[in-house]
Amino acid sequence: MLDNRTLLDKTGLAGLQRGIDRARGVGRNHFMIEIAGRRLGYCYIRKNACSSFKRMFLDLAPPDLPRRPDERPIDFMRRHFRMTPEDFERCDHLVLVHREPLARLLSMFRNKFVAETGAQDITRSFERLEGRPAAQASFRDFATRYLARDFARIDRHVLPQRLHLARAVYTDVIPISDLHDRMAAILGPDLAARYFARPVNRSSHVPLVAMPGAAERPVAELRRLYAETGTMPDDDSLLPPDLRARLLARYAMDRDLAGPAAAARPA
Repeated sequence: MLDNRTLLDKTGLAGLQRGIDRARGVGRNHFMIEIAGRRLGYCYIRKNACSSFKRMFLDLAPPDLPRRPDERPIDFMRRHFRMTPEDFERCDHLVLVHREPLARLLSMFRNKFVAETGAQDITRSFERLEGRPAAQASFRDFATRYLARDFARIDRHVLPQRLHLARAVYTDVIPISDLHDRMAAILGPDLAARYFARPVNRSSHVPLVAMPGAAERPVAELRRLYAETGTMPDDDSLLPPDLRARLLARYAMDRDLAGPAAAARPA
């Protein structure tokens, strides 16, 4: 369990806290669906098994809910399943899936920049802010320049997980490595096997290999090697000690999501 409410929430000023969070873009993507008579609330965080949850919401949506031609799954969910403040009190389960912050960041980089899967938004953001094609940049450039900017300016794929949270009590705080078993306890084994038995993203099963100097190589070279060999650089190749320390400090707020310090944050 994680209680992300502030003193404002707990002293009857939740409306004021919502206004502050709305202005900061905090906690806006939460969705609720009823499954077998139980209400499941879900905090949508990119790169945290969100593709599996989107597929579940689409498959289990009531058949009378209209879906527009070419509508993205997330937009369908926003139209029909977005949670209201009252919904947070009505949930039987409020699920937060989290992962180690650097593992999440590297998964994003491989998936969006190397494999180029669904990468339009973050590529556009990077190129607008950096003034050059993403293919010319290295992971070091990405880590030391783009990620050094104010979080309000960069793409939501790389925001800290904490900035996605609402001021609510999350009943089920699930490490991504335990997702299948924990969702089986919530939904039953059949639905858990259908949606959470294996990762959905294209780069999830790509072999990761030692690649000297990978952090300095331009994305274009990493794409070429991926096309030729079907492999991508492993974590140590992308994270020499200085970059690892820098990024751990940058994402420090995410390191206690599952620990005893996972408590309310001040407004």
